[in-house]
Amino acid sequence: PAILRQNSGKNPPAVAVVRRLNLGQRLSRLFRAISGLSQIEFGAKTGIFFSLLDRYEQGKVNPSAEHLRLQGEGADLTVAAGEEILHFADVLRRPQQRPGLGRAVFLQAAGALATRVAERLLRLPPGSAAPKPEDRDGAAELWARLAPLPEDQQVAVVRVGREYQHWVLAEKCCAESEVLASQQLAQAASLARLAREIAERVPGPECWRVYVEGYAAAHLPNVHRVEGELVIAREGLEEAKQLHRAGADPGHLLDPGRLLDLEASLCRDERQPERAVALLDEAFPVSHNPGRVLLKKGGILVVMGNYRRALKTFLAAEPLVEREGDPRLKYMLLFNTAVVHTHLGRFAAAGPLVQRVSELVGADEGEACRVLWLRGRIAAGLGRPMEAQRLLGEARRAFAARDMWYDVALADLEIAPFLLAEGSTEEVKAMATELVEAFRKRGVHPEAEKALQLFKDAADKEEATAELAGKVLRYLFRAEHQPELAFAA
Repeated sequence: PAILRQNSGKNPPAVAVVRRLNLGQRLSRLFRAISGLSQIEFGAKTGIFFSLLDRYEQGKVNPSAEHLRLQGEGADLTVAAGEEILHFADVLRRPQQRPGLGRAVFLQAAGALATRVAERLLRLPPGSAAPKPEDRDGAAELWARLAPLPEDQQVAVVRVGREYQHWVLAEKCCAESEVLASQQLAQAASLARLAREIAERVPGPECWRVYVEGYAAAHLPNVHRVEGELVIAREGLEEAKQLHRAGADPGHLLDPGRLLDLEASLCRDERQPERAVALLDEAFPVSHNPGRVLLKKGGILVVMGNYRRALKTFLAAEPLVEREGDPRLKYMLLFNTAVVHTHLGRFAAAGPLVQRVSELVGADEGEACRVLWLRGRIAAGLGRPMEAQRLLGEARRAFAARDMWYDVALADLEIAPFLLAEGSTEEVKAMATELVEAFRKRGVHPEAEKALQLFKDAADKEEATAELAGKVLRYLFRAEHQPELAFAA
């Protein structure tokens, strides 16, 4: 390999590269050279993303001790053996001593060298200032120009306009992508890709640039997660984590809890709720948005059916969310707190919260439907059957119009006890048949389909009860995010 044969005139570019690398970076080059593999192949063998290997070999990032060990194993060498090889190669490269050429010749050569160095220094672009919090002040105008453009034009602007290669714009793209991931997947993916384009061009120290790139790289996997592409999401997130760990943020400008937060969402969807909660506990003390972290933790505890712990978490989040001042987070907190109160049978406590939720829902029609459903659920719990049926019926029709089929099932099972009390068994039979067909058609919740089939069988025999409807309803609440959860008949 070239790294071992630095003969004068044969590999001059390699000589220049090696001489400015530190020991760890030279070992990275050595181990892959000995393996005979490409960066992609060597990355697959060692479990280190090839983009990070490339940075090691270019002298842009220092490899960790663990990554050096893995690379050594990939070349069937220990790190100590690699160091011995490099030492031996250095000895072979040392020029033989020879008589000097005289003071005049030395001064002439030194002067020529100094002139060349000065000329090269003058051609270098001016160094960029260290990133600082005040950078956010000037980014709003840039974002206002960039945001309305189609994706291809945004990318072109970022590639040619240095002022758009700004870490704050990358951060903004990430934040917008995450918000839109639950509603507009194509736009969320576009923003995540733009964040990566910007992050790869951010000026500053290499450790900072790598950190920003890792931060940005975590957001396209988040879109893949929402799409249900969990394997792709996991692969992308692992690459982002490696970049993030290889970099540094000396000014504490980006949220150090963000990747932990995003991984917690992925773990929840991978059916690892305990791991998700542990990641959020790790994120909480360092996050720039601790209220958001607690809100997500409470949501996962709801999925786990741990309603009392979820309520305690939501109550702890309230002052933090208020302080953060995000209306969307405030809405989610109040809505979820009210829902948990209903799960615990505390309908009177949920009532005042739903009034505040109604004021915050705004123009989001999908969430407005859910608020309507929640008001109906509370009315039912407070013993107001006519009001409950009216509100739940309106919510059910709104869900159906938007093809929110899982929410339709929840609303129907809330309404079923009222129909059974009235003796409207034919309506219950039709309702149960429609629900089973809807779940069977989509084929994504086989256990939920079994639970609904049981309710349908009972309805067909006119043996369905309010108790059975309530049992299936409570199961569906938990099964929405845990489709493998078995229904105990």
